[in-house]
Amino acid sequence: MRLGAPHRWAAVLTAEVRRTLSVRLWWLLLIPAVLLALAMSLFGSLITLLVPAATETSAILMLTGLASALSTTAIVGAAYGALLAAGEYRHRTITSAFLTGTRSQVLGAKLVVAAVVAGAYGLVVALLGPLLGGTVLGGQQLPSWGQLAGLGAIGVLVCALWGALGVAVGTLVPNQAGAVTLTVGYLLVGENLIAGALRAGDSSFGDPSVFARLTSFLPGNAGDLALYEAPVSAAGAGADVRTVLEFLAGVSAPPPGWVALLVLAGWTVAGVALAVVVGGRRDIT
Repeated sequence: MRLGAPHRWAAVLTAEVRRTLSVRLWWLLLIPAVLLALAMSLFGSLITLLVPAATETSAILMLTGLASALSTTAIVGAAYGALLAAGEYRHRTITSAFLTGTRSQVLGAKLVVAAVVAGAYGLVVALLGPLLGGTVLGGQQLPSWGQLAGLGAIGVLVCALWGALGVAVGTLVPNQAGAVTLTVGYLLVGENLIAGALRAGDSSFGDPSVFARLTSFLPGNAGDLALYEAPVSAAGAGADVRTVLEFLAGVSAPPPGWVALLVLAGWTVAGVALAVVVGGRRDIT
């Protein structure tokens, strides 16, 4: 009996979930996420203990630390997505994967799994970080539940998008080491170099150039903008606070956080579309 498209898609997704759960990769990468949550908690607590004046801004410090941890967790999620896709080519299991469904269905299943796993990394950090930090800081000023929930939700979304974008990179670059190096290297080094080149020649005074404004529309910076907007909003409004946001995200003239999220989503859609075209034409024999 021939399965219909919805049933076949469900079968492909089920097979992908089983493959994911059968290996240790997904939970091994969860360890850095937990360590990041702990590090964020300890960093904020130490600053508060060592600098008495920081007690008044402990809530902002916790939000900033959480945003930084979520930003790094997104890199872990992107690496997972790249490993998930490129690993099939390294271990030569991609042929058997394509036997369960079409190439587009297999890619779609990987996108869903990577987005869920990477989003789960973000959720772990969003839950553990404030929990540990709140325990250490005790009765000092803490962020509201609304602020933590809002930042956590944005963090989960950013991590999920980067997980999907990692799958796109892993499909475009079927070499596992190359895909991970490209993804992580770009986020840690490459994008900073590109942003620095775009901002070269701009002075600290006056309006930024058109090229400098483009830094907000790079994928890594877009995710950071969405994350760091919560601590900046908690600190208040004003030119000085906006300058802090530019410093944290490494951009000039940043747009609102929701625009930054749309930019990252646009990069993800573009990357997936390119992966569909290239992956669909690749010879796997």
